[in-house]
This record gives sequence, structure tokens and C-alpha cells, in this order.
Amino acid sequence: MKKPLHFFMATFVFSTIFGCSEIPESNDPILGIWAKTTTLESGKDSKEEWIFNDAHKGRFHSYTNDNVAFLTDFRWTNDGDTYTITYPGTDMPNDNVSIKTTELSNSTEKNTEQASSNVILEETNGETLAFRE
Repeated sequence: MKKPLHFFMATFVFSTIFGCSEIPESNDPILGIWAKTTTLESGKDSKEEWIFNDAHKGRFHSYTNDNVAFLTDFRWTNDGDTYTITYPGTDMPNDNVSIKTTELSNSTEKNTEQASSNVILEETNGETLAFRE
């Protein structure tokens, strides 16, 4: 009678200690919220926002005058210093970006908090896609 009880207890202890997997912590520098705010020729404010999560997915929002104009999910991958953002189910082109630290001198930026930030997502053509919020 003691052998089955010991076997059960040993199995329970073993599965409790070794069966619980720990979720690996991701500290990728792209995680978080990135945004870019501009003023359109019509005088309306336009904001694009990317929210990156640690499951290599995220949510893209486009706002016009604080109203959601468009939203979709996206996926992201990392290959060295380059991140590729894809927008499945849309006709949006992929974005290939890298994280850069730079002094900002872009006078088109409306938000002064963004203007003081110096961490950007830079496209491969050198244009700024977004600022870290």
C-alpha cells in the first residue's frame, strides 16, 4: 500500500516542480508604444500608433482628430538590427525599420514630448516611421 502512495506523491512533486514552465521574459527594445503625429494640409491632426507586444504581434491605429480612422493587427519579426512589420489582410506595405537614437530636428512634429524624445523607428530609406512614447 505504501509503494503506490509513494509513487503518487513522487509523481505529484516531480510534475509540480518540473512541469511548470516559466514564461520567458522578453526585453526586446521594440516592445511598447510608438507613434507619429502630424498636421495634415487640411489642418486636421493625424496620428499613427503601433503597439508592439512580446508575442511578435501588435496593433496599429490611425487617428484623425482623435477619432480612429483605421485599425488593424500586425506581426513583427527581428533579423539583427532590422525589424519587419507586416499587416496581414491589408494592402499596407511592409515596414522595414531599425531603432535609432538621434537628435530630433523635425519641425513637423506637433507633440513636444515627441520632440524631446530621441529614440525612433527609422525606415530603411532614412525616414522616421515613429517615436517611442
